Amino acid sequence: MLSIQTNGERKTLSKRDVLKVAKERDVRYVRLSFVDILGIGKNVTIPVSELESALEGKVSFDGGSIDGFVRGEEADMMLVPDLSTFAVYPWTLGSGNVEARIICDIATPDGEAFEGCPRTTLRRALEDARDVLTGVRAGLEVEFYLFELAADGAPTVQTSDVGSYFDSDESDSGEVARLDIATTLEAMGLSVASAHHEHGAGQHEVDLNETPILTTADALITTRIVAKHVAARHHLHATFMPKPLETCAGSGVHIYFTTAPAGELAEETLFAIGGLLEHAPAFTAVCNPTVNSYKRLVAAWDAPIYTAWSYRSANALVRVPSPQGGLQRIEVRSADASCNPYLAMAVLVASIAHGIRNHLLPGDPLIGSTYDLNDRERDARRIRMLPKSLRQALAELEKDAVVRGALGDHVYQAFRDAKFAEYERYRRAVHPWEREAYLRIY
Repeated sequence: MLSIQTNGERKTLSKRDVLKVAKERDVRYVRLSFVDILGIGKNVTIPVSELESALEGKVSFDGGSIDGFVRGEEADMMLVPDLSTFAVYPWTLGSGNVEARIICDIATPDGEAFEGCPRTTLRRALEDARDVLTGVRAGLEVEFYLFELAADGAPTVQTSDVGSYFDSDESDSGEVARLDIATTLEAMGLSVASAHHEHGAGQHEVDLNETPILTTADALITTRIVAKHVAARHHLHATFMPKPLETCAGSGVHIYFTTAPAGELAEETLFAIGGLLEHAPAFTAVCNPTVNSYKRLVAAWDAPIYTAWSYRSANALVRVPSPQGGLQRIEVRSADASCNPYLAMAVLVASIAHGIRNHLLPGDPLIGSTYDLNDRERDARRIRMLPKSLRQALAELEKDAVVRGALGDHVYQAFRDAKFAEYERYRRAVHPWEREAYLRIY
């Protein structure tokens, strides 16, 4: 069993605590937040006078209006607030309309957990893995672009930033916005490890310290919301689109799992890596869920394209970095922030657990770049290529019982149907590149 000693659990709040803080901070509105199957943020906003009722789980909404829930019919769903996620939005302080948020699980009217709730899906995956995973935590490196806004407020892909890795320019509005994003995340209770400029002009990264896995999934949702709100205050647009520019680096989310005390690589950690490599083709559909995701997963800018692991290679799917804080970590480098973080964490946890239970060894670590491997070397190492399109990834997902099982039948079918429909819209669309390539010559 993978087990580590941990501290820093998210503080447990009582209903009285939440009501007290809301009063002290002059909160006027509370957003009861949740996500749909695709990971898109939703909320029901209530006046603070209804907060006590909401904390008792008495606020409902029409689940039939939400993708992947219960389409085509009226279906009351109940919002079950997780009190530990209560936080005031710092940018609303002093506005006269102070807002707070609470992240919610979804329940049926009879109080049963709703099988289509992504957060419940992750809770179930963590419970299913308890026999081999105890106290394992996760951290994030979140990449995104800050682009300028047009005169009418519409987002562009333009930036006056000319920086690259770790550059610093106090006159760069993106750098000021990035620091403001980090400060705001800290004010909302997230533990920021660092923030810096990334490879592309206008590209930035915020790193979050390891926390319990459910808390980490919540943190990615919060980071996306905060970055967009704060960027807008700086007349910028924050985008987590995996590949907004063809000739520049894509944006990913590197996910760290703390697995064992530092030292010689434990056998169970190797099994965990083996599980990740075994199920990577299938979990790619969940961790890289848009057609645009596969424009990033190409042999450039250190994006992983093969099921290989390494200690040092920046383009390996799984990397084992040097221990920090006395703990060993494994880093999954393929995901991007367009994912539903609850579903992504669920399939990664299930893959790790399956590897440990079945003693799946990952083979020898790769030395050097994965891009240099030829077909013979890959075959000898049993290294596979990741899917090259959303359509291929969905086919791999369909074949993998472990990853499908982590999602559950309801979520799997809803996710699959939504993503096939998205791929078909993309496939049928006539893109500008096609007109440029074919309109004149045919």
